[in-house]
Amino acid sequence: MSLHQNMPHLELWRKTEIPFSAIAARSLFLFLSLTALLAAQSVSTPPTSKTLPAYLEPLPQDTGSSGLKQALRRLANCGRLLMVTAHPDDEDGGLLTLEARGKGVETMLLTLTRGEGGQNKTGDTFSDELGVLRTLELLAADRYYGVEQRFTRVADFGYSKTADETFEKWGGHDVPLRDIVRVIRQFRPDVVIARFSGTEADGHGHHQASAMLTKEAFRAAADPHRFAEQIKAGLQPWQPKKLYIGNVCGFGAAVCPDQNWTVKLNTAEDDPVLGVSYVQFAIEGLRHQQSQGLADLRIPAGPRSAFYRLADSALPKTTDANGHEKDLFDGIDTSLPGLAATFGHETSLPWLKPELEKVARELHESITDLLSTVRDLQSIADRVQHSSLPAEEKAPLLEGLEQKTLEAQTALDLALNATLEVIAAPSEGPGGASEPEALSSVSPGQRFQVIAKLRNGSKYWLKIGHASLNHADWVRRT
Repeated sequence: MSLHQNMPHLELWRKTEIPFSAIAARSLFLFLSLTALLAAQSVSTPPTSKTLPAYLEPLPQDTGSSGLKQALRRLANCGRLLMVTAHPDDEDGGLLTLEARGKGVETMLLTLTRGEGGQNKTGDTFSDELGVLRTLELLAADRYYGVEQRFTRVADFGYSKTADETFEKWGGHDVPLRDIVRVIRQFRPDVVIARFSGTEADGHGHHQASAMLTKEAFRAAADPHRFAEQIKAGLQPWQPKKLYIGNVCGFGAAVCPDQNWTVKLNTAEDDPVLGVSYVQFAIEGLRHQQSQGLADLRIPAGPRSAFYRLADSALPKTTDANGHEKDLFDGIDTSLPGLAATFGHETSLPWLKPELEKVARELHESITDLLSTVRDLQSIADRVQHSSLPAEEKAPLLEGLEQKTLEAQTALDLALNATLEVIAAPSEGPGGASEPEALSSVSPGQRFQVIAKLRNGSKYWLKIGHASLNHADWVRRT
């Protein structure tokens, strides 16, 4: 169920109104009960619980003042980064955390397989069931990295010696390539990183194949003739600006010859908002991948860097005389006003950049400033919507503005300390339990109620203007 688009609209009774768009909550302030009929996949009603599972609870660093500071980092940064790996636990968690949490880059991790052909050090679950377990472990780790997660349709069939063998068992290299291209066209990253190098130095054939595919997808995503069915379905070609490859000095190497890397990033830097270094915070996430024996993983204190080499670029030269860069986004304007350049509308919409510059100057933690930011972004999106831009050019710009508006609303919710929790609970008649127990799943034909718990932790009076239930992404199976 999506909670972002149809949240209660609330008014702030202190000379202004605030649209409320909170995502989760911990304590009861208001009940909005709805009864629904859902046909689901479960065949029996599972045990119920009065508390949310731990993996649904936000991390402490994503709440309160620290959550607000990170929300403002994301709001001010329009950069997008995609990292591609072969299996769960291949990812460079320190780098992902640095970019997503430290810099506010919108970051996505694309893992080709779900690790169903790997080992399991916690039990006797293997094959597809292990894939489900490792998927959940990776999603738990992603919460620490601060990234979105995607997968492709190919499977981990066990250790492979070569990329050719891997492609053969995956039904040809176009099967995963098509999925990678689709993700690039959907996410529209500025920077793409292949975690591996695409050479025999990667060892595992899956590792080699993941990097080889990423290199090809970097250019293929911009070619409307490649996987043209995606274009016919509504996706637009997209050319990322830069492609980097990893494993250029050995996997996880602490040092690297200068000629081997283009960019060197310090993942051991302490973040005052997180309270630890980026790599230490990432390790807390990686430890959730217990099936791979990582539950007790520790890293020693001291310097730690991530090394990557620029393998392809659609930009003019961004390296210095030594062939080095200072950052993955060198040569790319990731500021909020940079949205105008990202989608090529500095000339077609000459008013857009100045309006975004005005918004950027007013990004502050105060409730009134954040309210103005939300309204300004909504106004800009409305002007774009009613502009004369062709629909195919208008859509990605509107999506970018919608994302920034959502981030501004999230920051506003954090500033207000206003939160919302939505649970499914057994359907109760008159006189039912005052605190129904939450359901983790439902059976075909089972009736249940949806309960929204709103908490206002601010000093402002909030008035609910309307509330609705968006069930567009619920699945009915017959």
